[in-house]
Amino acid sequence: MSVASHKKANIGRTTEDSVAAMPDAVRIAHEAGGDIQLCIATAFTRPFEGVTDPERVIGIAADRRTEGADDIVVCDTIGQAIPTQVFDLIVALRARTPLRHIVFHGHDTWGLGVANTLAAIDAGATMVDGSLGGLGGCPFAPGASGNTSTEDLLFAMRPDWVTPDTFAALVDISEKLLAELGEPNRSRAAAGARSRSKAFDWVIG
Repeated sequence: MSVASHKKANIGRTTEDSVAAMPDAVRIAHEAGGDIQLCIATAFTRPFEGVTDPERVIGIAADRRTEGADDIVVCDTIGQAIPTQVFDLIVALRARTPLRHIVFHGHDTWGLGVANTLAAIDAGATMVDGSLGGLGGCPFAPGASGNTSTEDLLFAMRPDWVTPDTFAALVDISEKLLAELGEPNRSRAAAGARSRSKAFDWVIG
């Protein structure tokens, strides 16, 4: 659910309507043996009203009607958050709703998608979102560009399984997918991998 007008435009109902519907959604998901997430869009800024009060986000997460959600997804839907905001909100959410995992969903509209994601991890987020080549966006949020690029996140974090070879394969897959969809590649790391800096192991030969 998002906060205020974006929510009404995005899924056709208010935040209160969605919170009220959560107990039934939780019951149905758990009866089917599944998990359910509480997704809070525009958790930092809203396209029509401006800055989101962190207490509003915490209030939704702490509402007893949302208790059955297994994860809380904190979304920087229009990519205007800065790392300190992300860190502080996730720390507060973990303190107030300690039994659930925190997921961070970022957009790179203002160039801080990777920095915000790293701040989320430092604050205790256990999962983060990305998309190949920064694919995505939101038609109901003016000015929102694509999601934070998976390639950029992996290049920044470099888990053990990401090597120059696996990264090159990922860049290749992403480029082919985006070309098929007719979408631009917004990944900075993918652009770097296609550069002429041949002495750098992560450049694709």
